[in-house]
Amino acid sequence: MAGLDPTRSGSGYWIDFAEARNAVDTLVDLAHDEPDERPPCVILVGQSGMGKTSILREAQRRISRDFPEPYGWDEARYAPVLRTVIPSSPTSLKINLTLLWKQGWPITRSIHRVADLKVVDLLQKQGTRLVAIDNVHAILTASGKARRDTLDAFRFLMSEGRVPMVVAGLEVAADIFAEDIELAYRSIVLRLQPWGPGEASQRLILVLARGMGLIEPERLAEPDMAEFIWRYSHGVTGNFKRLLHWALKVARRDGRERIEFADLQAAAALLPAHIPA
Repeated sequence: MAGLDPTRSGSGYWIDFAEARNAVDTLVDLAHDEPDERPPCVILVGQSGMGKTSILREAQRRISRDFPEPYGWDEARYAPVLRTVIPSSPTSLKINLTLLWKQGWPITRSIHRVADLKVVDLLQKQGTRLVAIDNVHAILTASGKARRDTLDAFRFLMSEGRVPMVVAGLEVAADIFAEDIELAYRSIVLRLQPWGPGEASQRLILVLARGMGLIEPERLAEPDMAEFIWRYSHGVTGNFKRLLHWALKVARRDGRERIEFADLQAAAALLPAHIPA
């Protein structure tokens, strides 16, 4: 996991490590493909907090940069990436209405009957190169007919819209797609693994600490501190940042900006989810 450098990406900062860079590059490459009757679907999976949403956001930034709005664009909206989260308890109608809302189309009762057709029509009219759906496990864990309805809606969206899709969620999402023969054949699975102890975690901590503007970030990445942070973060990117964030709050209670080892210990006690089994 090399090349850890924070660069601005909308809100917050982008951490450019190898797995994330590979995922972003894959999505950007797909967006550069010509329309296909059977476009692929990328399944981006990993534990909560591993950076899936940040990857989607960075891919959207890069694709929007590569495909700027054409001069004289006469449509109401230009959207090279359509990114959203679908509400729970899904139906194909709810999925398509959510996409229409993100596309800026007014939601009226009359649109319900043709929502799926209108979505794919707008994908072409708005120059969409990639559809991205986050937290997809929340809508795929429905049972029976609801799950089949969701998968069918995705299949129709990709095939008729001729646009590749990326769905991001927990590992169960990849398992569910694997049960559908057609979607499994068209799928690319990208897995984000938790950080291991040692040098990899130390590099991550250094980049996070610098990105957060912490005092003496190199000291936080030293072996003793880094091992503690890794152990109480379970190797999950978001937990590293959360622990550092709360350690700084603890330090500030004593009028300090410099994080000490005791601040990390106090922060870990405040966040019981970080306590290892």
